[in-house]
Amino acid sequence: MNSTREKVCCRRCKKYYYQVGQGKSSCPYCDRNALVPNDTIAILQMKIRPGGYTDEALCIEAGLGTKAKSGAVYLRCLVTVLSGKHKDKKFILPIGIGNIKSDYWQNKGRELIRRILNSSQGLSSSDNSRRAVFSRVIESYEVLNGICFVAVIGVRKNRFGKEENYITRALSADDEDYKELILRKNFVPAQKVPPPSEPSAAMWRTA
Repeated sequence: MNSTREKVCCRRCKKYYYQVGQGKSSCPYCDRNALVPNDTIAILQMKIRPGGYTDEALCIEAGLGTKAKSGAVYLRCLVTVLSGKHKDKKFILPIGIGNIKSDYWQNKGRELIRRILNSSQGLSSSDNSRRAVFSRVIESYEVLNGICFVAVIGVRKNRFGKEENYITRALSADDEDYKELILRKNFVPAQKVPPPSEPSAAMWRTA
């Protein structure tokens, strides 16, 4: 059986692609670049894309950080959706680490990392047990490389006016949406055993 192959131009992105058969197929470029809808809850994995910046005072080692021209220091992270109909979608997420002009950038990043650590280890936001406290203490941002957690994905406009995905908030174990998703998807939170003694001053506290 012979199938027709027609070159068509997408009305939205103006790129050409081949349509096979009689039925209409969606543009592969638009599908690939489409945003994850606002308020989507999913299991995510985050990997840090090193920007070559190292700063021991900020606990950034091995060039994991990225420094902007403005002086802002952040982690440039690639986030991949692991569950739901938007599985395998990816987006870039900057997490603020430091800024000489304001503490706002750093505080927002610190709060997000704390929530991610809670989510990845099945901790509730109100858990102040010894295990929970130590689980929110990190020696290096390397522990965030490859971390899996549950979060709400949002849509916002960047400084260029283009819409992009970002993490509205990471969900912790006391959130009903978290409980429902991990049961349905068999997501097993990481189990981190607390160290036997108090952490050193060099460790970075998210709590």
